[in-house]
Amino acid sequence: MVMINLLSSEIYKLKKGMLFRLMAVLTVLLTLSQYGFYMVFEVIMKGEPAEEQAAMMERVRNMDMLDILHSMFGSCNAIILVTIFVCCFVINDYSSGMVTNYVGKGYRREEVFLAKFLAVQFGAVMLYLLTALTVFAGGIVFMGTDGLNAVFFHDFGNYLALHILYLTGYTAVIILVCTMARNMAAGILISILGIMLFSNIIAQGIDLVLSSLKVEIGISQYWIVTVIESCPVRDIPSGFVTTSGIVTGMWLVVSMIAAMLWFEKRDVR
Repeated sequence: MVMINLLSSEIYKLKKGMLFRLMAVLTVLLTLSQYGFYMVFEVIMKGEPAEEQAAMMERVRNMDMLDILHSMFGSCNAIILVTIFVCCFVINDYSSGMVTNYVGKGYRREEVFLAKFLAVQFGAVMLYLLTALTVFAGGIVFMGTDGLNAVFFHDFGNYLALHILYLTGYTAVIILVCTMARNMAAGILISILGIMLFSNIIAQGIDLVLSSLKVEIGISQYWIVTVIESCPVRDIPSGFVTTSGIVTGMWLVVSMIAAMLWFEKRDVR
């Protein structure tokens, strides 16, 4: 009952707070901007030579909703807003004294942490679902309904489901970073620069170093950001689904346990 009350409180704060609403609005605008980019591109290409214009226009016309969805998820456009949301939602409770208030009332620390963890995961998934809904609605408006067949819905659903799965692992990592940092600037800086933007490059660099030493481990393939960026849009191999699912589960469990232990052992003031 205590856990349910704490979770209800976190969900209520999520729904009523301006943070989630702002991120939701920015998510819609960022997603629609992908369609706006291609509309502007078509206008610009009209002034180019006929041959070049025809080639580039053909590439634009061959794009569909799945390509837009990939640009939002696979290229980490959507995840930057999720990262900011997670950092602000988690760290704000430390700076405002909300966590201290909960602990001071006698709530168990693991219950306080789990309630926040689940609420943050829920909010992140809602932002991803909003992204997918905007991609679909925008696609109907700007691209029409010609490509909406069984194959499209199969690929769209599979790609969305996998990225929601990957999101839970990624969000857990960001929660761990924010739980340790407890400072808004540091948390956002480490999460965006250290985790989202450059961690994949660093992991691939380590792979190159190890490869030069004749050590073929492939560390980058076990990193959650690499999994997010390497997921194919269509015809996803079953082996990739299995491997990426295991990697996501590993980061989800490890990050959650590490963050909970850190939260339990460290002073919350």
